[in-house]
Amino acid sequence: MTDKKTVSLIGAGSWGTALANLLGEKGYEVRMWVFEEELVKDIQEKRENTIYLPGVKLSANIIPSNNLSEVVSASEDIIFATPSHVLHIIADKAK
Repeated sequence: MTDKKTVSLIGAGSWGTALANLLGEKGYEVRMWVFEEELVKDIQEKRENTIYLPGVKLSANIIPSNNLSEVVSASEDIIFATPSHVLHIIADKAK
């Protein structure tokens, strides 16, 4: 990829983090919504999701945020990787 395309990813559990990392390693800028504020700091500082995917070094292309509206407005491509029981709640907030 020559131009860095931005993708918004909602959810920072093990599946969301793994998917974000894969996209980041492929050259995408990934704006990732993270529910836990302390986890945003861990991902920024340690480049690791210490709660859901410990021990895996994360791509520098992942930009974590606790601000849902900021993440969804970052791109037209939005991937939801949230637990099914909260998907409708988060999708409503995202719109």
